[in-house]
Amino acid sequence: MTDTPQTSFIVTCHNLGAYVLETLDSLDAQTVQDFEIVVVNDGSTDGATCRVLADLSRARTRVVHIERRGLPGARNAGARHARGQFLCMVDADDLLEPVYLERSLAALATAPDIGFASHWLRAFGDEQWDWTPTDWTFPALLHANTINGAALMRRELFDALGGFDQTMTEGCEDWEFWIRAVASGYRGTIIPEFLFRYRRRADSMSRLMHATPGMAALVRQLVDRHATLYASHLADLLARRDGELSSLNTALWGLEEAWAGQLAGRVQWTRDNASAQAAEPTRGKAHDRALIEGLSVALEETREEVRSLHADFSREREAHGAIRASWSWRLTAPLRALAWFRR
Repeated sequence: MTDTPQTSFIVTCHNLGAYVLETLDSLDAQTVQDFEIVVVNDGSTDGATCRVLADLSRARTRVVHIERRGLPGARNAGARHARGQFLCMVDADDLLEPVYLERSLAALATAPDIGFASHWLRAFGDEQWDWTPTDWTFPALLHANTINGAALMRRELFDALGGFDQTMTEGCEDWEFWIRAVASGYRGTIIPEFLFRYRRRADSMSRLMHATPGMAALVRQLVDRHATLYASHLADLLARRDGELSSLNTALWGLEEAWAGQLAGRVQWTRDNASAQAAEPTRGKAHDRALIEGLSVALEETREEVRSLHADFSREREAHGAIRASWSWRLTAPLRALAWFRR
């Protein structure tokens, strides 16, 4: 490794001391070892986090302490202290797969005009799901953020854009950054591999961001900042939104039917077993205890299934509401009404 590292990992941490060491371990496990780690303590107030960061002593790792600025400001502060020619932004509770850096550097090496390399991710923790985007260009990127915030980027791209918009402290700062990058002519790539593990927590910023009306407000900010771009791709964006609404409606109907079916099946099962117990009262207390235990397990399974279905239902409904509250949906309501009338 040279005195100037090839890559700088910028790890932003605000009250995430319970996870940051695991994140750093995932960075240290990279198959390519030419890197440095800049940990940004973004005004943490949690005593445990402050102690972890104060005692942190690891090879190739430095801690930068700043007053609370929010995620975009913390990332910009980390970049100012970074020396690498490539940058990767990592939240202090997420994990990189060991081959992340190897695969990302190889993707960037294929052409000098590729400014960033993104990837697929796998969520873990409170939720488990996969994210597998394939298109980083417009209009796909205007419709939804298809580039991960932890994509490896060239330093000159970051400097040319002036970093992240520090006013976007409520979320979508990475989406806005990638829109500016592509609008400025930078090309990218998406590696079709799961190179990133995204931790989902009850208080995750992304979860709070998607709660109504948060996401709709953030999308309006994006549209205001890039109105010309959105206007030039309006027809395609409307088609995508209509298709998404149709899919969400289908998913909502399916979840409602599944929920009703699960409950009906469990109720019938409980009634059948209760009838069997009443018909054979002479089996004794051991049989009664076994039946009660079985019913208790079944009841808990039912509750877990209902909770899972309810969570899926809530996510679909939130997404549905965010779309209908978006700028493009409201702006084009008269056009859709006219199209329907002409059918």
